[in-house]
Amino acid sequence: MVVSAPGARFSGDIKITDLLIRSAEEFKLSGKSKSAEEVISRFKEIIPEDNSLVASLSDELQSRLAKTDASNYVESLKAFGEYASGRVIAGILKGKGINAECIDPMEFGPIILGNGHNAKPDPRCYKRMNKAFKSHKNIAIAVIPGFYGYDKSGMLVTLPRGGSDTSGAMVACAAGADTYENWTDEDGLRRADPRIVANAATIPEMTYDEARELAYMGFKLQDACFEPIKGKGIVLAVKNTNNPAHPGTRIVDARESGPDERIVGIACERNFVAIGMRKMYIDKEVGFGRKMLSVSEKMRLPYEHTLDGVDSVSLVLAKKYLKEKDALDTVIARLKKACRPEQTMTRDMALVSVAGLGMKNHFDVHARTFAALAGQKIAVRMIDEGADDLSFFIGVDNERAPDAVKAIYSEFFPG
Repeated sequence: MVVSAPGARFSGDIKITDLLIRSAEEFKLSGKSKSAEEVISRFKEIIPEDNSLVASLSDELQSRLAKTDASNYVESLKAFGEYASGRVIAGILKGKGINAECIDPMEFGPIILGNGHNAKPDPRCYKRMNKAFKSHKNIAIAVIPGFYGYDKSGMLVTLPRGGSDTSGAMVACAAGADTYENWTDEDGLRRADPRIVANAATIPEMTYDEARELAYMGFKLQDACFEPIKGKGIVLAVKNTNNPAHPGTRIVDARESGPDERIVGIACERNFVAIGMRKMYIDKEVGFGRKMLSVSEKMRLPYEHTLDGVDSVSLVLAKKYLKEKDALDTVIARLKKACRPEQTMTRDMALVSVAGLGMKNHFDVHARTFAALAGQKIAVRMIDEGADDLSFFIGVDNERAPDAVKAIYSEFFPG
């Protein structure tokens, strides 16, 4: 069992991970932290009958807070939510007479490569993890904190947000599982974000490729969790903790789309920026694309899309990677130096992803999509087609993104 930190209890609630990040800032300033006290109070609400465990967790958190000189100080505190959750869940299971034990990822050896938004599992660690699992045969349930692992030097490293999904996938792969159950607060994956389309239908089955196209746009699951299990014959079953009888969504390596199926779902994410450049004869300038992409590479910025016309080209970046002060201005300045455009321009937008195996069998998917947008007077700012007829992306104004999702959903899933 791989656990994440306890989530938000109600709308507007502060997540434990965010409280822990805040506690690092508070402790460095004053040597104490109200946010850390609130974290411990939350765990006390979960397991009020075990004062000794709560006290132990409080001591552990204070120990981590005190290590302000540690190079991974914030990482260590961010991981405390999962660590504490693992100990609490193991305590609850033991209270029910189940032979459970919380085991830190250090014992199982999940290795994380990179850091920050580039952190990802090292597939070479799975064999070692498998051997470690076999050494714990006497435990009924091994409770493993998710979201973090260790680098090759043994230093704690956290995965990107939602990383417990990835931790679970790593464990499923290393254990040679046939099914990886991912329990959430929704009845599986929806055909559209239910915060935008109320009561959006649940997807009964989809492939990892389809899910990846939609997870890329914030589609509930952490998209990095597919890599460890894709192609391994492992079924990812997404189910609802609060409604366990619901079949949820099955994600598989391959499936056949129904004869009338066109798309499997729609997803969107806001806050992208398209940096456009105009220059005569871009289409004949050998190496222009390399010069443009070398800027994002040197700045360690993943790029989302590149779009081009005859004498113009755009580089689309996610603003979440441009958080440092003047980061966008720096990108533009470097593009001007490397590519020497005659003109530059920027445009903010949201990206809408339309995906599904069925679209390659029907000629009308694109026509119906753009007709639905036109019907709601939604301007299309960008079009990008995937290489394998599995998805396409549409850029729209940020404020019209929810309307775009609703329009496309209504077109393909009426009623």
